[in-house]
Amino acid sequence: MLPLALLAAGCGEQKTPQPAADQAHAREHAPAVVIDVCGQPTRYDHVPQRAVTHDVNIAEMFLFLGLGEKLVGYGGISSQKAISPQLSPWLARVPNLSEQGMNMESLLGVNADFVFGGWSYGFRPGGVTPERLAEHGVASYVLSESCIHVQQRERVALDDGFKDMENVGHIFGIRPQAEARMAPLRAALQQLRQQMQGVVDRPRVFVFDSGEKLPTTVGRLGMPQAMMDEAGATNIFADLAKNWPKGNWEDVIDRNPEWIIIVDYGTPNAQGKIDFLLQKKELEAVSAIRHRRFFVMSYAEATPGPRNVETAQRLAAALHPERKIGVNAVEFQREALH
Repeated sequence: MLPLALLAAGCGEQKTPQPAADQAHAREHAPAVVIDVCGQPTRYDHVPQRAVTHDVNIAEMFLFLGLGEKLVGYGGISSQKAISPQLSPWLARVPNLSEQGMNMESLLGVNADFVFGGWSYGFRPGGVTPERLAEHGVASYVLSESCIHVQQRERVALDDGFKDMENVGHIFGIRPQAEARMAPLRAALQQLRQQMQGVVDRPRVFVFDSGEKLPTTVGRLGMPQAMMDEAGATNIFADLAKNWPKGNWEDVIDRNPEWIIIVDYGTPNAQGKIDFLLQKKELEAVSAIRHRRFFVMSYAEATPGPRNVETAQRLAAALHPERKIGVNAVEFQREALH
């Protein structure tokens, strides 16, 4: 995983800060809000005080918003998913409730009143669902990208991640703080869009997540598709209306990608996956293999989270060096641990 820069604490100029006690009082007494979650209006009557996140990208979203003090547990982060060093101290102070799927007993055991997850990010039919949590008086929020499992969607965009952070900020009564922290991300995305205006040559890209007999890749509803859209690339499996579907090697050969994105998590690691592809005899004529054109992104970068814009910038810089794309490293605040 590439190192994540930790820059200065400030996210822009601010007016005279509100005293901490007043902020806490305002948040705890914020009015009820109604938010669209997977196409359904969902009411949040109270500002949550005991939150649990599931999966590393969702934990990063939550902590990026400065909500670490509300975190009482996390799950879905196995030893094969890298945690950024800047965020590790926050996760170290709360229990790891599960490395794989959500567990209702564990969630209730920490007296959670809010769970931030998604379909295939902890929530699953027959297991823990928002409906089951509601039966126990626990509110929840569902990651927008994952809503394709329960509703029709036409496309995925980097703006989906902004929407999620915006909504979570609203639920927790910190909308101004959330907007301030997202402002540099929005500005960086706008800058990228300006730099990529007029791009005609869009290299063909194959995303390789895992798999030997059949490759797990990205369809047009996975977050790497949104990054490829912004970075001036064409996803060779954009015809698959899923987020992380199975592809096949015959189509990889026929569609002849010029670049291969490697998702670096699990076993083997990124280099192991590259070595596997290079040694796969039937791929030797594929352009990306012949020219050794690989781009690596971590799991947290490949799934919805605060690092998507930075990753799209890096991808654009690799695919279009002539455009001299700048890269704005994501800023995580230096929150004080208590």
